[in-house]
Amino acid sequence: MMSLRDENYRVLTGAAIDRGISVQELLRAVIIPDWVKETPRAIVAESWPSMRTRR
Repeated sequence: MMSLRDENYRVLTGAAIDRGISVQELLRAVIIPDWVKETPRAIVAESWPSMRTRR
């Protein structure tokens, strides 16, 4: 789940309309993959919640 400021949502909506897709599709197909490529793994690992191991 995520929340955005109105102006950010408008930018994403415009970009999605330009591509002929929904905002959700834009996030899944463009925004998240680009973020993963550009963000160093160490930063992601530090900010990701740790998971408990099963017993």
